Amino acid sequence: MAKTQLVDVISEVSGYASCLTDLQWLLVSLATIFIAASGNVVNDIFDQSIDRINKPEKLIVGKLVSEEKAWNLYYGLGSVGLGLGILLCWQLGNVSNSLIFMLAAGGLYFYSYSYKRQFLIGNVVVALLAGLVPFMPVYLYIMCKPETWMQLPWNPLLVAFGFFSLLVTLIREIIKDMEDMKGDQLLRCQTMPIVIGTKFTKVIVVLLIGVLIGAVGKLQHAWWIDGDKLIPIYFALAVQLPSLLLILQVLKSDSTEGFHRASNLTKLIMLGGILSMFIFRFVWQ
Repeated sequence: MAKTQLVDVISEVSGYASCLTDLQWLLVSLATIFIAASGNVVNDIFDQSIDRINKPEKLIVGKLVSEEKAWNLYYGLGSVGLGLGILLCWQLGNVSNSLIFMLAAGGLYFYSYSYKRQFLIGNVVVALLAGLVPFMPVYLYIMCKPETWMQLPWNPLLVAFGFFSLLVTLIREIIKDMEDMKGDQLLRCQTMPIVIGTKFTKVIVVLLIGVLIGAVGKLQHAWWIDGDKLIPIYFALAVQLPSLLLILQVLKSDSTEGFHRASNLTKLIMLGGILSMFIFRFVWQ
């Protein structure tokens, strides 16, 4: 099975050529999908009480599917995902590398069980996991060529993508906490808007968006000076403009619906960042 085009683009733009076979790429993809799916299931299990208040129309566990069946599905998906990850690492000659899949599965479980209900911890955990995704080509390269890891240079573009992914995810997670505040309060969660209030949480979100706009602007200036005009223009339209709209949406929101629209805007910004990889490949060919 051919590797996905997106993975090809990440590897090409990052400068870390793939050294995995098509079968190994399939194992990576399936392991990631199954572990992520198990994380979604366990999140729905632990969020039953909150979802009955915040989004009863979307409630699945306890309504469409029993909790017992949901747990069985979680264990099944997680076991398959970890098994595929271990099989991949065994094929590459180092089973200990499967620790990364175990940490991901464990992080998703404890996020749903506890972290997401604590002040900032859950937000940071999810943001860190998202920020590590752009470094996957590097990790996979090291997995199949472990003797070269000390000589690998840091790629500034990967660092930029990692920071972008981390920051946008953190912004979205905090906005989602404001969106879900009603149910979280009744269940005594200690999320940021509950602890410090919506007003101050909005200020923090706006500051984080300002950091995002400023960081992108600094890169735009460097690219513009180097003669790459298309990339700065793309980021202005695909990232900075939606970010300005996001600031306005956050400031005026005072309801679940308003914060939901703000959360959707963060998805648009993340999509703009992801699609920029294709722009980089086009410009740098």
